[in-house]
Amino acid sequence: MAKTNNRRTSPVKKKESKAEPSYWMVVAFIAIAFAVGLTVKIALSPQTAFNSGAAPHYAAAPTKSALDSQIKLVTANFKCACGGCGELPLIDCTCDMPRGAVEEKDFIRNKLNQGLSVDQVIQEVEKVYGHRIT
Repeated sequence: MAKTNNRRTSPVKKKESKAEPSYWMVVAFIAIAFAVGLTVKIALSPQTAFNSGAAPHYAAAPTKSALDSQIKLVTANFKCACGGCGELPLIDCTCDMPRGAVEEKDFIRNKLNQGLSVDQVIQEVEKVYGHRIT
């Protein structure tokens, strides 16, 4: 005698549920939001070429050795402004007269410590002391 299958075969009904976002969809959404935010930040950053009309960017104060080399870069562009030392190159002069090398180098050091770039400091020294080497 043949065995009969007494089991009822009914089609499996799938539960209709709300479409829940999968884990990967959530991760993808977060990644896209992060990428868009990063793009906007870069585009609005004052360091980028996109925003050349922005206010100058002030960087952190340089280290001692970097500061010394930046001071040399600036002083190489000027003569001493005191008038009493024969207008020696500012990079070599050490006079402590009013408007002399010590004062100018302190001015340069302070501006660099404030975060101005070498080019910005050169412009400031030229405005205040003059005597730029051409």
